[in-house]
Amino acid sequence: MDSQNVSEHEHEGMRLRVAFIHWAACLGVFILLVVLASVFESSIFGNLAFFFYFVVGFYLNRAVLRKIVEWHPMHNTLGNITSEKLKFFLLWPITYLFLFISLGVNKVL
Repeated sequence: MDSQNVSEHEHEGMRLRVAFIHWAACLGVFILLVVLASVFESSIFGNLAFFFYFVVGFYLNRAVLRKIVEWHPMHNTLGNITSEKLKFFLLWPITYLFLFISLGVNKVL
C-alpha cells in the first residue's frame, strides 16, 4: 500500500449508527463484567472489568473517534486535541453518549 492509499483509508468516515453499535457493544460487555464481579464477588472479574474499561477507551479513541470527528483547523492544537482525547478515553461511557446525541441532533436539524 502506498502512502496515498493509507491516507485515504485513514480518513474514511464511519456511519454514526456503526459507531454507536461499537460503543454500545463495549458498554454492554463492560456492564456484564461489572455484574459478574458483583454476583460472584470475584476479584478476577473486577480486575478484568477495570482493565477492559481502559482498553475500550483506547479502542474507541483509535477506531471510532478519529472516523466520526474531524477537528477544525483553528482548534487543532496539541492542548485542545489532547484534552478532548483524554476526556473521551477516561470517561468513554458518558462522553461518547453525549457525542452521539450531539451528532444525531446535528444530523436531524
